Amino acid sequence: MKRFAFVFFISIQFLTGFSQKEQEITCEVRQVTSKLMINGRQMFYALPKNVIKIDITIKKTSQFVGPYYKYAQKYLNVNEGVIQMDGEFFIIESAKFIRLSMPDSSKYYSLNCIGHNELPLLQLNRDGVLIGCNVNKAIKGYSTEKQPFYWPEPKTEEFQFVDLGVKPFLVEKKEKMFKTVQTDSVPVRVPYTKTVLHPTSNDFNAAEASAFIRKIRKRRMKLVMGYKDETFAVDGQSMQKMVEELDNYEKMYLELFMGKTIEKLYTYSFYYEPEEDSDAEQKIVGWFSPSRGLNTTKPTARRSDFQPLVIKSNTVGKVPNAEIEVMDNSQKNPSSIKYGLYYRIPGRINMCLYLIDRKLACMQCEIAQKGRVVPLPVDYLMNQKYSIEFYPETGALKSIYLNSF
Repeated sequence: MKRFAFVFFISIQFLTGFSQKEQEITCEVRQVTSKLMINGRQMFYALPKNVIKIDITIKKTSQFVGPYYKYAQKYLNVNEGVIQMDGEFFIIESAKFIRLSMPDSSKYYSLNCIGHNELPLLQLNRDGVLIGCNVNKAIKGYSTEKQPFYWPEPKTEEFQFVDLGVKPFLVEKKEKMFKTVQTDSVPVRVPYTKTVLHPTSNDFNAAEASAFIRKIRKRRMKLVMGYKDETFAVDGQSMQKMVEELDNYEKMYLELFMGKTIEKLYTYSFYYEPEEDSDAEQKIVGWFSPSRGLNTTKPTARRSDFQPLVIKSNTVGKVPNAEIEVMDNSQKNPSSIKYGLYYRIPGRINMCLYLIDRKLACMQCEIAQKGRVVPLPVDYLMNQKYSIEFYPETGALKSIYLNSF
């Protein structure tokens, strides 16, 4: 009886161990489809795709005609650089590309492991993108929120020249006038002198302004050359401040003749997503006019000065398009192949932004969706033996190393 009990116990232990050994291979990763049933045993992760953010900086220049521009030659002996007409114009100051990363909605996967002593530990970023497996340290994730479409509307600049208020300059002039005085017999017209304020002419005001400019220049020269009032001391810092104030006054009064120019920068941001199955792409992302700035839509025929902003990109090399086997046909009874974690081998593209034939910006970079999705062997998921890291920007494999316990 004791011998029978001993044999029975050994048999139970053998069957239990065999059963556990059989369960160790029930680990696989599948792509998430509408037919996948969630049974509470899966873990889910995503692979990233790349979107290109394009920042274009536009400089808007507003010009205002000075009230005395006609007298610039007469009183200042200046011909060049005088603004003759109010207006505004735009130029493209700079453009740059920024690669962003976000989850690819078509590349979600489920990890299902049953029977393991230690299940795989996945590390994801806040977007659910896989960045590591069984790694004994925290991996810095890469997660970028796609900002809203940013398209500022340039405002019309307002400007008022100095010393030109609502009322014009006035001068006093004495005029001879008459008033009627009642005498004992008849009324009599008696002459008298009255001081009357008359507006000055532009010619007079321009002469006064030019005289003030010359006075400022003389005062500045005296300060710089050392001819100053000896009743108070002027140190280096005070001297610099006084010269700066004189420069500002000269600039303000010169604008009465030369005109005023105001420059302002505007940055426009929009997005371009490279297509997955295209080796060469060309896309219009906006329209630019030197007189009207940027526009997101195709302009009407009347706005003939608008020119297209075009992105051109092409694949640099190509990742081999190898097929992934789903069934093992080497045996008599074919069986489905179980794979480990899926990751990306990104492709590389070269892209440039053009305004007609003018090249504004270029960048060559890796793009996740331009490459291939391939699986790791399922053995790398067994019992946390291997640490696996991925590049969070593209989903590419970074490293695999054996854990030391």
